[in-house]
Amino acid sequence: MKLPQRPKRFIVIPRPSLPAVAPTSLQTMRLMHLGPRPAAKAASAKKAAPTVASRTARAATPKLSLAAPVKVVNRSPADGALLLAPQDHVTLDRLKAQAPQGAKVLEEQWYSLERPARPWSTQSAALKKPRLRTGHTVTWSVTVVLDGGQRRRLPDALVTVMTDEDKGIGVEGTTNRYGKASFVLSDKTQRVDAIYVDPLHSGWPMRLAEVHVVPGGVEIAVVPIDPAVVDVRGTVYGKPAAGSGKTVRVAVVDTGVGPHSALKVKRGLNTTAAESGRRFRDEDGHGSHVAGVIASAAAGWRRGEASAVELHAYRIFESGDPYASSFAIAAAIKDAANQGCDLVNLSIGDSMADDGIRDAVEFAWARGCVCVAATGNDGKGQVDYPARYTQAVAVSAIGLIGSWPAGTYLDWTLSTSRGKPLGGQQSFLASFSNRGAKVALTAPGVGVVSTIFANRWGVMSGTSMATPIATGVLARRLAANPAVKDLARDAARSAEIVKMALQAAEDIHLPAGMQGKGLAR
Repeated sequence: MKLPQRPKRFIVIPRPSLPAVAPTSLQTMRLMHLGPRPAAKAASAKKAAPTVASRTARAATPKLSLAAPVKVVNRSPADGALLLAPQDHVTLDRLKAQAPQGAKVLEEQWYSLERPARPWSTQSAALKKPRLRTGHTVTWSVTVVLDGGQRRRLPDALVTVMTDEDKGIGVEGTTNRYGKASFVLSDKTQRVDAIYVDPLHSGWPMRLAEVHVVPGGVEIAVVPIDPAVVDVRGTVYGKPAAGSGKTVRVAVVDTGVGPHSALKVKRGLNTTAAESGRRFRDEDGHGSHVAGVIASAAAGWRRGEASAVELHAYRIFESGDPYASSFAIAAAIKDAANQGCDLVNLSIGDSMADDGIRDAVEFAWARGCVCVAATGNDGKGQVDYPARYTQAVAVSAIGLIGSWPAGTYLDWTLSTSRGKPLGGQQSFLASFSNRGAKVALTAPGVGVVSTIFANRWGVMSGTSMATPIATGVLARRLAANPAVKDLARDAARSAEIVKMALQAAEDIHLPAGMQGKGLAR
């Protein structure tokens, strides 16, 4: 997805006056002459006559009118950082000159969720719309139902109609509450190359090839999720024990979490610039899915890997926006560290480095808090950021052949890189998973079933799903190892947590650039 044009904004990260004491956002504003000055204390009832020294001191103090014209649009209480919108063509260099000594001044960057590339995207990075002539179109519909006796109509399913799959040309939409999505096609279209159906909840993904465009549209039945049948996570790890992960705090930095009856959020925060801090509920589904893999309190194999953790939810995506600001991400990570979180799950990424997020990962590390991050879903030989940073734990994704129901469409995730069998099924590196020397661990990431907001369950694939599995497994191990958990919250503790995770990993006979030290255990 191409990043839309956005206004340029800048981030100021002040240097703490003491190693453990960060300035407040208001102090940062004053240091940059952006806010009100503190009121002067009166020495006496009478106004003292100005001395030469006092006149000189006032003359040397920059006035607000001399400051670069900017607007403060967001603040990070954890470290006093500011997000600034420049006015009148203010440049990065001008802000750097105005910033307090030792402060970092950066340009805001944007990160996306680590969703897998679509199967058709090998030909086109973004879906291309077909050319249509006015007056020569027809409206055609696709209705999605759950396979079975009742054939219940399924809302919230993403439907992609490929008119020319080889060239990446097609249209897509989401089914309404009646399970229907409508599309405008050329009136000369007699068939489409393929239709992809990706349900948000309740069903498995589906692909139909060579579909004829018939009057009245077409109905597609997807395989429903069967709660009695284990998914890939259940096959590898079995049924997690109730109470696992108790006393460990885990932060999910994502699209928000819940509401879901199987998820108990101890603390939630929205760190975006435009929304209320209390608006941490999920509107996308991704964050809830990630959280459920870690902390779901459901019974059986749908229980999270560490269901008793104290779950902290951070929403870093504004409503309807597929990209998150690097400032919102960094603010969430730092707040989680200050709140005593032991692990931070980051199922986000980009190929571009960002000093603000790196600063946040290091901030957390110095406080005994480890960031676990997705390697990315581009099938590349290089790990995405923030997983590529030295002090982050990068997690790749594997799958198991035969771990999804017949009639579903996940064969495109197969690769020729095969590991040893797990749970009696052949393991493989997911075709979409990024690889590289920075990979630390791997975990299942193909066909993972987990929580979706509004008390639903859905299937997702990606390093986004593998990462919280590794996070949950590590949380469970940390809770059972008080010798590490009870260490002073500093960089040495973070190093011990990572050492424990790597030592426990299981070699599944894939190259180190694909599995790191092995399967998270």
